[in-house]
Amino acid sequence: MTDPTPKPDDFSWERWLFDGLKALRRMLFRYDFGLPDDFWYHLERAAHELLTAGRILVKTLLQRRRGRQSDAPRGEIEIEWE
Repeated sequence: MTDPTPKPDDFSWERWLFDGLKALRRMLFRYDFGLPDDFWYHLERAAHELLTAGRILVKTLLQRRRGRQSDAPRGEIEIEWE
């Protein structure tokens, strides 16, 4: 019987995405580039959303690989364009 607990050396898509976005964030926040605070706020929120989407993608792929599929309907997404 195999141990399902991931080991620290095992590859993880979630960890890979998270580490990549952390490095990008560190690089971007190291330099100001003269951009307004609004930009930095939205960049932070976008990074969070991207991580959440990546987590959902990886979990869905793992579930499909194991033969499980979600029948939950997708809702509409409201976007505010200013």
